[in-house]
Amino acid sequence: MKENVWNEAEREIIFHGDKLNIAENCVDRHAVSQPNKIAFVFEFENGRVVNYTYRELQIEVNKFANYFNKLGIKKRSKIFIFLPKIPEAYISFLAVLKHGSIPTPLFEAFQSEGLELRLNRGDADVLITNKELAKRLHHKSKNMKLIIVDSSEFKNEMKKMSDEFSFVLLDKKDTMMMMFTSSTAGTPVAGIETPNYSLVQQHYTAKLVLDLKKEDRYFCSAHPGWVTGAVYGIIAPLSIGCTNYIYIPHFDADKWISFIKKNKISVIYTAPTALRLLRNNIKKHDLNLVRNLCSVGEALGETIFEDYKKLGIEINDTYWQTETGAMVIANWPGLKKKKNSIGKAIPGINATIKDSTITLKPDWPAMMTRIYKHKKMYEDYFKNDYFITNDLAELDKEGYFFFIGRKDDIIKVSGERISPIEIESFLMKHNAVKEVAVIGVADEIKGNILKAFIVLNKDFENKDNDKLKQELIDFVKQNYAGHSYPKIIEFARELPKTNSGKIIRGKLRELEGLK
Repeated sequence: MKENVWNEAEREIIFHGDKLNIAENCVDRHAVSQPNKIAFVFEFENGRVVNYTYRELQIEVNKFANYFNKLGIKKRSKIFIFLPKIPEAYISFLAVLKHGSIPTPLFEAFQSEGLELRLNRGDADVLITNKELAKRLHHKSKNMKLIIVDSSEFKNEMKKMSDEFSFVLLDKKDTMMMMFTSSTAGTPVAGIETPNYSLVQQHYTAKLVLDLKKEDRYFCSAHPGWVTGAVYGIIAPLSIGCTNYIYIPHFDADKWISFIKKNKISVIYTAPTALRLLRNNIKKHDLNLVRNLCSVGEALGETIFEDYKKLGIEINDTYWQTETGAMVIANWPGLKKKKNSIGKAIPGINATIKDSTITLKPDWPAMMTRIYKHKKMYEDYFKNDYFITNDLAELDKEGYFFFIGRKDDIIKVSGERISPIEIESFLMKHNAVKEVAVIGVADEIKGNILKAFIVLNKDFENKDNDKLKQELIDFVKQNYAGHSYPKIIEFARELPKTNSGKIIRGKLRELEGLK
């Protein structure tokens, strides 16, 4: 029965035998069937709005793909995209797919060390960025090509490019994209590879859970540098053929509400953090045209669910990981909601609980196929023919899952996964830091924020505490990543350790809970 779900879902995807191209499914077919339909609407900081029909999108994608060929970029190249939520980020992502290469989008808040670590770990062949973000690239590999999308050279060359390009067919098992995620398994940063066949599940879940239809006006708030923004902000909705609205400025509750109302948004996919920030401003009539509101990235919580229910809409919570490639557990329209439940396994997904952990039978289309250069890390996800998520949950008799938390040390801040090892390693570069441990502590808005416990070197023990704390916060924020820095720093004389010298973060969390 489960196999039939994916067989049926395949019928809505264009295959050429066992081969396909994602861009053909997301752009080309709609450029033929509905060329004048709006594919993307971008709203900029100054209020300027830029639209692309499916035909216009196809032309821009084709030109960009032709530009790759002009630069001598070979098929299956690893092309990294480091841009804000501007049209070029979305167009280049689709162009990479059409070219037959592998896109790796990155979040724009990464500073030089966070950026360069990922470029080096992923053996980047190409980096697409803009003038401002390119300043963060201090050490460039001599073999890596650099494309600056706001340079006069790029703009002039794009004008010369042909608006026709023949998509490259790839095997459904070939890597479609590589997304970097954090891990506590020795190496804090690794590239997760998902196959072209992922499209089947991504398209299917966009229909089932997001309830997307061609006529929908859809708003996914995630940046394309995160997996939600890539999968459900680009690939899945374009595969459906709906209109996608991109709000470029930073979050502002009143402006978001105005954006949703003005554009008559019908489906929203966002993080609980945003829903919490909106709650004090949003009114029932603001959601009159929203028929489906979905959340992703962190625990939703009963309070926020009930608050929005009073506003006339039930939030459909969703559960998945970069490693699963698409939603695997969710609530969806028509499914009875249970208090604090993340829903049921998606039809076609065999999910259960083993050792209190969500485990999946590894037979779904979007499952990662490998972790770049980390074979053992990949293999560690599998045990006794099951995929282990490392997320703790409970399962009731009716098949509803109730999320508890991470089994490992990964911290979710505003829905984004952050490795404490990654932040600790960077803090250790500061002269003041002798030892450090990072944990997540509860926050009403972000779900969690980072707290660092730091043992200082002797020369810094008598420094101004508040000034030094701010210096350490800025050190991470300005040099590593603008989104994953400790908001709270506590200086300690020593850190709890095992007999072998390993820091016990769990003990710090226990102590934090007593305060």
